Amino acid sequence: METTNSDINESPMILNGNDFNLIMKDANCNAFLGSIEAFQVIEQEAVAIIGPQSSSIAHMVSSIANSLQVPLVLYATTDSSLSAKQFSFFVWTVQSDSNQMTVMASLVDFYGWKEVIAIYVDDDYGRNGIAALNNELDKQMVKSFYRLPLPLYLKQSDIVALLKESKLLGPRVYIVHVNPDPQLRIFVAAEMLQMMTSDYVWFATDWISTTIDSFALMNRTALRVLQGVVVPIPNP
Repeated sequence: METTNSDINESPMILNGNDFNLIMKDANCNAFLGSIEAFQVIEQEAVAIIGPQSSSIAHMVSSIANSLQVPLVLYATTDSSLSAKQFSFFVWTVQSDSNQMTVMASLVDFYGWKEVIAIYVDDDYGRNGIAALNNELDKQMVKSFYRLPLPLYLKQSDIVALLKESKLLGPRVYIVHVNPDPQLRIFVAAEMLQMMTSDYVWFATDWISTTIDSFALMNRTALRVLQGVVVPIPNP
């Protein structure tokens, strides 16, 4: 974004000699801090807001942007509960969770699985995404859908405990809908518990592609733990 900002300002043909200023704020995945920073950039006469990445923050910032009539461009937020009818000043550049959950449910139906375990982060993004998945699985007549929430600020011990609990439920088809995690802690824990074998099926939503995109080439060896994990990508 900084490179693009520099390129725009170096070309007098784009903005007729005016400068394009990029104001960057880090909400640190905190909705309260994100709201404060949204007001701060608007006070600096920002003509539009790009982001945030987190769905929970996007709900707050969308309300602020809508009230003050400042355009908001969401490049990573996928929460399907956000609606252009409710917030007329935001634009999505990604597909909502309802699209990818439709793909997930179609895959489950294609292979004839009737029991599914969903692991998700316990915030607006996670809960609303899993609600969308539940609606789609209902259409496919999946008879058992187990929800296992993870705390927002989770530790590795939380993941291990949850995976051990999931073994007692019976199904071995998992759908994981959490925040981007460079350490891939869920799959590291699953491998340690011998749950990454051919006896298990693992689906991950688009958080995994976001995580992989952020990896440096030297860290790509860490991806071996994802062998066998399916990441469905819906058609645009």
